[in-house]
Amino acid sequence: MFKRWENIPEVSQAFEKLDDRAFKYKKLISTGKSEDRTEAQRIWNDMSGSYWELLFAILEAQTKNNPQSLSFDTQERLFIDLGFIPGVLEINKDFRPDIFLNSKCNGGIFPTMTFSDYIASCWAMINGNETPESVIAPNLDGRISALKETLINAQNERNNFLTEISKLYPSNLNISKAISDLDSNLISTMKVNMRVPEYREGSETTRQSLSKQRKIYIDSEKAVLLFVSSAQKNQENPLSLPKYEKFLELHENTKIIAKKILYSEIDRIKISRRAKKITDSCASMTPQMKRAQLKDTIVKKRDYLTVPAKNARVDTSPLCQPDSIPIDYKKNSAELEYMSNLDIEMFNVPRVRMYGIPTVIFIPGQGLGTYDWSDHSLLIPVFPVGGEDKSLSYALGTFRWDSDEDRKLKTPYEQQIKENRKK
Repeated sequence: MFKRWENIPEVSQAFEKLDDRAFKYKKLISTGKSEDRTEAQRIWNDMSGSYWELLFAILEAQTKNNPQSLSFDTQERLFIDLGFIPGVLEINKDFRPDIFLNSKCNGGIFPTMTFSDYIASCWAMINGNETPESVIAPNLDGRISALKETLINAQNERNNFLTEISKLYPSNLNISKAISDLDSNLISTMKVNMRVPEYREGSETTRQSLSKQRKIYIDSEKAVLLFVSSAQKNQENPLSLPKYEKFLELHENTKIIAKKILYSEIDRIKISRRAKKITDSCASMTPQMKRAQLKDTIVKKRDYLTVPAKNARVDTSPLCQPDSIPIDYKKNSAELEYMSNLDIEMFNVPRVRMYGIPTVIFIPGQGLGTYDWSDHSLLIPVFPVGGEDKSLSYALGTFRWDSDEDRKLKTPYEQQIKENRKK
């Protein structure tokens, strides 16, 4: 394995040690004897340590000549991101590495990456180079472009639904003009509502222009909502409640997506600022010191990578769990995006205003998703415990709780719910 480094003794030795331990583990665990299971567990723990030995050996080999960027081939990605080595560490027989490695997430508000992506981005920032794109998700421009396309589709769906309603309930409202006003003034309205820098720090002319567009939007929105509400209250042929609620949901969805676009655009400055801070702190380092800095960064992250497993009270090993199938990156990313729609205010907190949108990192190992406050990231285990939705909910929940610096959640939870006092 790891053909690129077959002539590097440190990599070969680390791999052989892991391979030897895996062989002994399989032999002992298959006997069914209690004493063998105990010894097998001890060896498994040693194998978990070998994961980090092999990873650091690979990184040392790749950074030896101080390259501008790091890249990982198929074998390395399977090992780093899943703790999986075909023929050495077992995984479900139905697992298709080719499909897994080619899975691509759709664009959304969250920057998304694998653990190997994270390592490559750390090296780039340490050296002051452009951060490489994630192998599983689009970059910031791609995410914004995807969100804009999603917004157009959402507006079209709402507009078509509204047009169908208007055919059943004639009124004096000019539906075409109302739709045009809503579509063309939505972003400006959200800019004012969110008080983005363009509005907050812009010229008086800019502020007045945005406010004028917002008024057009609000007036049209009131007229449309009144029309749909009147249709629902029509005595002869009332619009059904499910259809009324569907329209409200479709309309609200357009506003949520617009907010995500603006949050993402604002994030551009914060992403650059975070990278520059790391680059500046490492500017005077020698190549050897930079390699040591990369290792120190990963060691710090290693400690937090065990939190998801500890929260679920399961094995904290970064190795793939026997007979398990890892999550689908694309599916989990889409589900996380949907969950964020249910609580869009999670992005309107001081920590996001300071550091930007938290990065989603799919990490090796099992457990429940969590939030790592040390580098503002959501950690999603590739082998979730208790279901994928539960793992994702834990990630967003811990982020929501840890970022509640205004105590809008904590105070009611601790003071207004009797059972939670003094907890």
